[in-house]
Amino acid sequence: MARSRWIYTDVLRVAAVIGVVLIHLTAPVIGIRGDIGDIRYWWTAHIINAAFRWSVPVFVMISGMLLLAPGRNESAMVFYRRRLGKLLPLFVLWSIIYYLWDIRNGPGSFEWGQFAAGLIKGTLHYHLWYVYMIVLLYLITPLVRVLVRRAPLSAVFYTAAAGLAFSNLSTLAGWKSWGFVIEASSMPGYIGYFLLGYVLSKVELSKGKRGLLYGIGLISYLAIVGGSHWLLTMNSSENMYFYKYTSVPVIFTAVAVFVGVKQFGFRTASAGGPRLLSFMSSSVFHIYLSHVLIMEWLYERRPWDIIHGNPLEYVPVAAALIVSLSLLLNLVWRGSLYAWKEIFKLAARIYEERESIRPLRDIYQYREMLRNLVLKDLRTRYKGSALGFLWTFMNPLLMLGVYAAVFSFIMKADIPHFPLFILVALLPWNFFSQSVTGGARSLLNHAELMKKVYFPREVIPLSVIGSNLVNYLLTLIILVPALWLSGIPFASTLSAFPLILLVQTLLILPIVMLTALGTVYLRDLEHIVNVIMVVWFYLTPVLFPLSLIPDSFRWIFDYNPMTPIISSYRDIFLYGQWPDFGLLLPMLLVLIVINAGVLAVFSLLQKHVVEEI
Repeated sequence: MARSRWIYTDVLRVAAVIGVVLIHLTAPVIGIRGDIGDIRYWWTAHIINAAFRWSVPVFVMISGMLLLAPGRNESAMVFYRRRLGKLLPLFVLWSIIYYLWDIRNGPGSFEWGQFAAGLIKGTLHYHLWYVYMIVLLYLITPLVRVLVRRAPLSAVFYTAAAGLAFSNLSTLAGWKSWGFVIEASSMPGYIGYFLLGYVLSKVELSKGKRGLLYGIGLISYLAIVGGSHWLLTMNSSENMYFYKYTSVPVIFTAVAVFVGVKQFGFRTASAGGPRLLSFMSSSVFHIYLSHVLIMEWLYERRPWDIIHGNPLEYVPVAAALIVSLSLLLNLVWRGSLYAWKEIFKLAARIYEERESIRPLRDIYQYREMLRNLVLKDLRTRYKGSALGFLWTFMNPLLMLGVYAAVFSFIMKADIPHFPLFILVALLPWNFFSQSVTGGARSLLNHAELMKKVYFPREVIPLSVIGSNLVNYLLTLIILVPALWLSGIPFASTLSAFPLILLVQTLLILPIVMLTALGTVYLRDLEHIVNVIMVVWFYLTPVLFPLSLIPDSFRWIFDYNPMTPIISSYRDIFLYGQWPDFGLLLPMLLVLIVINAGVLAVFSLLQKHVVEEI
């Protein structure tokens, strides 16, 4: 039976993080009241901002409620390892991101000394102050737990009230900060919220007390709105006391919201709760860290008019976009972590079973079977046709004739020997495309053979590559005479052909291996691969030179691994030039490593292929 749990904390978390987004969206308007075109727009932003000042205090109260719960019996070291071990790496990562974001348009570069100093002082970005406050609360949590368990609930409440009172008195007295990102006068107040969250989670107020509390909360909200306006009217540079998270009005609004959500039916749910609510609640910290960066990025690309614009029009749209993109970013982050975790698990399995994974040795032992499968595929490719094996030569001859007719008489191209320009690229592309599309279904096509006889399954996709490789080499019998008849001289650069062919074959091999294995578990992958190959064809310079690609789209072709291969074939066949070895040799080294890894993975996972077919 699914365990029930409280979900009002999830509701509070999600509402609070949306409130923080709304605070940051409306905050720029508050400080430029004199520049706002319509004073009503300023009041709109001010009312929205004041309505969510409780957001950060509620975050702290939820932390106190959960971390100080009696069931937490972990030691201080375990607590620090679990909490700080997760928080600090994420905090440092986002500190680097915000630091890079802030210096991206400046003349300077990343300086580790400046970054370290800003990280220690808390001056890297204004938005990160909350993390410093949470870290300080985590550091004292084990000690606070001991005090909470030994003291009566009333004593905990009075301690919380004392901390909040101290923050207010020190602020009103004008005590200066200690030069850190968090004001010295504010920290006792946040500790007070931390304790208050625990207290409010333990007590149940009567209906009359709740009604009184809601009334005080409403009055406190009006005090925030009116008091802040009064301070700005008296002195525009005045530090806005009513906006402070530890001010008296904010305290009462935060308590009223916390108690109200707790009592308003958000009580229990089955384990996990509503999926969207649970996902958003678990993503709150990531949303908090990322939303300011996304807000600034959106504003740079489509700025909303904070001087003449109505906040009721742009704030809801911008807030929805920011929260959605933050959730998407968190989803990508989780997916990346999951992928790395699975990669490490797979690597561990490969290491544990390294003695039983000998793909190259097994393939060599079954080399005769591989040869027979290649010959079988070549014999049956045109079986039943009148010309039979001659179609291997007829296809490139017919293509050459079509291209010669079209581009010589109908669409006259400015490129010399344009039909051969296309044919030199199209033949290796066919080798690539036919190997991938044919290899995707290769294991399924040999299901009966695999059920009857044991042999290394790598032999089957390798046979598909082998037969297409032989077919490609045979088509050179047509290409070479065509080049000679067109007056294109043969140069010593043709000696680079084996290297280019090796690079292309090593590129094909891992793709075929993975698609063949994946299609066994996901049959739709075969059709997905066909669609991808069509798109890939038009993203490869087969029918056109790279010089025709606009600079804004050139990066797509630069990242296409088939682009340097096609260009290399044209260099040696058409232009008598040596290929770009500075690009091919690194590709060769990388592909050797990739192939070794893919062969090991295939050898490990192929053991269960027969069960899935």
